[in-house]
Amino acid sequence: MIGSYAYASLPEATARHPLAPARGLYSSDSWLELLREHGHQYRWLLMCARERAAALAPVTDGPAVQAGRYRPGFLLDERLPAERCVVAGPRTGYLNELRYGPERLPAAEVAEGLLAGEQRERPPGAALLPYLPSGPAAAFETAGHPAGLIAWDAWLDVPGTGFDGYLSGLEKTHRNQVKDDLRRYTMAGVAFSTRPLTGPDDEISDLLVLHERMYGTAYDRPGGRFSRYLARCAELPGAYVVRARLAGRTVGCHLVFHYRDVLWVRLIGVDESRPGTRGCYFGLMFYEPLRLAHELGARAVHLGIGTSRAKARRGARLEPLWTVAVTAEGRVRDLAREGLAARARDLPDPAPEADGPVPESPSAWQRPSWAA
Repeated sequence: MIGSYAYASLPEATARHPLAPARGLYSSDSWLELLREHGHQYRWLLMCARERAAALAPVTDGPAVQAGRYRPGFLLDERLPAERCVVAGPRTGYLNELRYGPERLPAAEVAEGLLAGEQRERPPGAALLPYLPSGPAAAFETAGHPAGLIAWDAWLDVPGTGFDGYLSGLEKTHRNQVKDDLRRYTMAGVAFSTRPLTGPDDEISDLLVLHERMYGTAYDRPGGRFSRYLARCAELPGAYVVRARLAGRTVGCHLVFHYRDVLWVRLIGVDESRPGTRGCYFGLMFYEPLRLAHELGARAVHLGIGTSRAKARRGARLEPLWTVAVTAEGRVRDLAREGLAARARDLPDPAPEADGPVPESPSAWQRPSWAA
């Protein structure tokens, strides 16, 4: 049983109870602090059961969630109103990780804390934990809370022999795909360079804004927003920017982070209006980060969700991510289970058929996992 729960700021929570370092970038202290300074307002729920057993989760009321793929309506296929839900986890990166004390708080006790910690005049119907890896999601499912497939996460393993080893380890059709990519942007005259991110950069900011507007026509924020963001990112250890240049001009960029033993790709921008630049996307997204990861001694590149088919064709392995709906027993749980199943049947980016059968539950996923 939960001994106590309380809301606190991130520094207050970590001062009150020691927490193990996050395994992934998007739940790390430095990243969460960056989000706070960049406008993400979380309430931090600290759940304690025993002296060394605790869990910490950033919590957001459902109506306050703006990002489309984190909205309760998307996660539950509109089965429950946002007003009846809270979302637990950082609303960025699409890889959720609960933070624990020296002893891991069991999933059943975390679920109890998520619901008890939200007791108000009208408690929420569901506490949603989106984008959990299979292991943590299976623990909640065993405790009685439904889980549904929400996305496929892509990882590119880094061989000890570097890029040549990566290329030789691909099956023939995938190797030919990579060679075609390399040939295309080499013939166009695209050159790449990678340097630590040292601060704001107008060229990078303009490219990132261009990319956002290309895929979101309603995006109207100025480049200054990215300038401030880049300044903050430069303060994080392990921040790098990969540049693509053509005829002396920067035509593409990719912001990446080296955290622990993984290189985490984050923000990409390409000026596709210039002839010869379209092919450089694959160099920015896959090949140059892989070369950097090898130089830094990282074991993998985290490519994230989306465009699963393109990533699989270039040697990425895919892992399922899940949404868990923590609820009380009864009608709300039935509706949440129904919504999770409906969303799993209609994913924006399903896995390629060649990757094998889709797992029916987190416990059915038996392949190696980053979060094992």
